[in-house]
This record gives sequence, structure tokens and C-alpha cells, in this order.
Amino acid sequence: MNIEFQTPSQGLVKEWILKSIRDKLVEFHQRDKEISKATVCFKEQAGLKTGEFVCEILLTIFGDSLFVHRSADSFEQAARLVLTELSEKVDKIIKQRETPDEITSTVKV
Repeated sequence: MNIEFQTPSQGLVKEWILKSIRDKLVEFHQRDKEISKATVCFKEQAGLKTGEFVCEILLTIFGDSLFVHRSADSFEQAARLVLTELSEKVDKIIKQRETPDEITSTVKV
């Protein structure tokens, strides 16, 4: 799995936040081997409120994309929100794959 980080100037995003995100993404990949790439983007949102921090994660899953974007008062909080939602979505995708589309039987009576 390829993980790519995009962060603002050096030091704004703490190293332990990046490590925890990387660990969680690796965990996602272990649960679903079809996740091939993750792009994590941190940025400060300019606009209405000052000090809004944004975390975005784009997962590539067997040709499809799953994107989650959250803003919060800190990068840590934004990352936590994104990972929580992403975990729910990955679980949902895994469950959909496990459930067969059609139930068939080859038992003769």
C-alpha cells in the first residue's frame, strides 16, 4: 500500500499524528487488501473562521475512490474525525463484499 502525506509548512502537523494515521491506514489495508493507495492532506482553511484545520483522506480501493474531509479546531481533532468516519465506511465496504448477491444451493432433495 502506498501512503502519501501532504502537509503545510514543517512542524504544524506533529509527527505522532502522522504516525497514528499511517498505523490506522495500514490496519485498514490489513482488513481489506484491495486498498492500494491513501493520500492524506492537511491544510489550514482560510475563510470565515481563522484557525480551522482540515484533514482529508482519499483511499483508492480496487479502482474506486473513497474521500473523507473534516475540519476542526486542531489537526489532531480533524484527523480523529476523518479516521472515525473512514473506519465506518471501510467496514461497510467489507461487509458488502462478504454478503453474496444471490443465495444459491446445489443440494438435491
